[in-house]
Amino acid sequence: MAANRPPPCCPAGAEPMLIVRDYVPRGEMVTIGHTPVYIASPPSPSTRGVVVFSDMFGVHTGRHKQLCDRLAEQRLLVACPDFFAENPYMPNAPAWGTTVCCVAGLMFKFMSGKLDKNTRNHTWDASMREKVVGTLLPWMKEKGAKEFVSLGFCWGAYGAMKCAALPEFRCSAVFHPSVDGFCKSAGEDDLQICRELKCPILVVSTKQEKPAWQPGGTAQGACEEAVPGKVAFRTETQNHGYMMRAEVNKDATALAAVNRGVQEILDLVNANLS
Repeated sequence: MAANRPPPCCPAGAEPMLIVRDYVPRGEMVTIGHTPVYIASPPSPSTRGVVVFSDMFGVHTGRHKQLCDRLAEQRLLVACPDFFAENPYMPNAPAWGTTVCCVAGLMFKFMSGKLDKNTRNHTWDASMREKVVGTLLPWMKEKGAKEFVSLGFCWGAYGAMKCAALPEFRCSAVFHPSVDGFCKSAGEDDLQICRELKCPILVVSTKQEKPAWQPGGTAQGACEEAVPGKVAFRTETQNHGYMMRAEVNKDATALAAVNRGVQEILDLVNANLS
């Protein structure tokens, strides 16, 4: 049973790490500055760019690359940085799932405070802003992108919402957000991040998110303070992590939920970008 436990930063019942073996990515890994980035390019040049912030297992796991490729098909230039090329939470990840050793390693980091220290290395001010704003966005602009969307999953919701405070970003979507957990480790205020939004946002929680991050909770209230009438919260009846990690080949309801999420992303993009 321990082999399929989620890491200690995720709520109980969250989906474990997943490696999708039967998918061949159509994009490529490109080093931009010092950061490896998965780039999925549209069939023809586009002025619309998407920055994807992965969950804590990283771009090489789950459906991150598959999602990027699906979005690129819709004339979007999509970039998903590998923030964990440096300071990974789980070095030497297994080929599938989470092994007992991986869980033990994460539990040790959690209990010893190293998980919090690692999170602080990844905060907006410590490193993320420079990697995204200082390096990635200029590269994407050189490729023709003029307006942007941020997407975040679990751990990555923090970065996506930070981007949603920047003028280049027209909208943002986050799924099963772990902004509160990230901020607890980093010593930041998750509700303040909500209050700094400057663009429309979609937040899709699961049954495992805390009440503050459920529809009608304090996070939605803080977002509404920032961008009144431009906030959508809803709950999905899947486990935390489902967009990237649910085994959709074994669960038709999970597949439908993932497809619903992708369509919501595209609807948000088309409603807010040229």
